[in-house]
Amino acid sequence: MKGKFYGIGVGPGDPELLTYKAVRILQEVDCVAVPVTVKDKESTAHKIARRFISPEAVLLEIDFPMTRDRACLEEAWQRARGVVQEKLDRGQDTAFLTLGDPMLYSTYIYLYYHLEQAGYAVTTVPGITSFSAAAASAGVPLAFGDERVALLPGAAAQELTAAELSAFDTLVLFKVARCYKCILELLEAGGRLGGSVLVMSCGHPEEKIITDLKAVSGDELSYFSLIISRKEPVLECQNH
Repeated sequence: MKGKFYGIGVGPGDPELLTYKAVRILQEVDCVAVPVTVKDKESTAHKIARRFISPEAVLLEIDFPMTRDRACLEEAWQRARGVVQEKLDRGQDTAFLTLGDPMLYSTYIYLYYHLEQAGYAVTTVPGITSFSAAAASAGVPLAFGDERVALLPGAAAQELTAAELSAFDTLVLFKVARCYKCILELLEAGGRLGGSVLVMSCGHPEEKIITDLKAVSGDELSYFSLIISRKEPVLECQNH
C-alpha cells in the first residue's frame, strides 16, 4: 500500500498554536518534509514544529528557491514531488510542513494538486494564518458585521487604484518588505495610514507591533511582515 500524504499548517510562529490534529499526525508519520531556502536553511516551519515530531521520523529537507522565475520554480516543485512520491510509494506516511495555513499562499498547494491527481491519499490539516494571529496580537478586528476584507500581496495592492482599495473596510497586505515605501504612499493617499498597523514576525520571540508605519523603513522589515489597514483609526474600532 502507498503511504498517505499530509499537508500540515504549523501557524505563524508560536508552537502552541499548532492544532491537536497536527501534533497527532506529526507523532505518527514516518517522514516529515520541510521546505528550506538559501536564506532559511534550518527551515522556520521545522523550528516551530520540531518538538512535536516523532524522533523516529525521517526528516526530508526540500530546497525551494526564493524566486519568481517560473521555470526555476517548476523545477523545484518537480524535485519536491519526486522526493515525496518516493517515500509514499514505499508505503511511508509523509507530512509536509508549511507556515500558516496550507491553502493560503503555500508551496504545499502545488504538491497537493499533483499528488491528489496522481491517486495518492492526501489530507490537509489547516493552520492558524499569520493575519489572524497578527490581528489578535495587535488587537485589531478584521471585520465587523458585513464589512469587506481583502487579502493581497503588497505587489498586487500596488496595481489597484485608490478607489478600488477604498471599497474594502479592511486590507491585509502580505509580503510588504520589498515594496514598503510604495505601500505607505498608497495607504496615505487613500487616507488609511492612521488605521494601519504593521506586524513583524508574528508569533516569534522577536515579534513587533508598530502603529506609526512611517517610523520604520522597508530595510528594517523581515520577510514575515504584514500590514492590517482599516478605514478608520484602530482606536475607533472599539466604538462599533
